[in-house]
Amino acid sequence: MTDIFTPEKRSWIMSRIRGTNTKIDLQMNEILKGLGFPFQMYPKMFGNPDFVLEEKRIAIFCDGDFWHGYNYNNKKKPRQKFWKDKIERNMRRDAKITRKLRRDGWSVLRFWEHDIEKRTGMCIDRLIRKILEN
Repeated sequence: MTDIFTPEKRSWIMSRIRGTNTKIDLQMNEILKGLGFPFQMYPKMFGNPDFVLEEKRIAIFCDGDFWHGYNYNNKKKPRQKFWKDKIERNMRRDAKITRKLRRDGWSVLRFWEHDIEKRTGMCIDRLIRKILEN
C-alpha cells in the first residue's frame, strides 16, 4: 500500500512529531535529577543522545517503541512500505551511532519507552550500575 499523502503533506505531518521534551524524556530527566549526578539534556554531540553524564562518559538514549523498532523482528511489521523503511532506517542509524560512540570511549545506554514508563526501577538500577562501573 502506498502512502495516502503527498510527500509535502507527509513532511508536514512528520514535522509535527516532537523529538524533544517527550513524555519519556521528561521522565528520564526526573530519574536523573533524583540520582543527583550532573548531566546534560540534549547535548550537541555526535548521535544526539537525549542525555549525557559527561564526567562518566555515558550517553543515554530514550527510544520510542514504535519509532525505534522495539521487538521489530518478532512482531507484525507495518503494512505500509513507508513505515517499514522508516523504522528499519532508524534501527540501522541507532546501531551505527551506538558503535561509533562506544569506539570513541562512551558507554551507551538505550532505554525503551515501555521500560521508562512501566519499569522505572529497572532503568534506575541500570543507570546506577553503569555510573558506578565508570
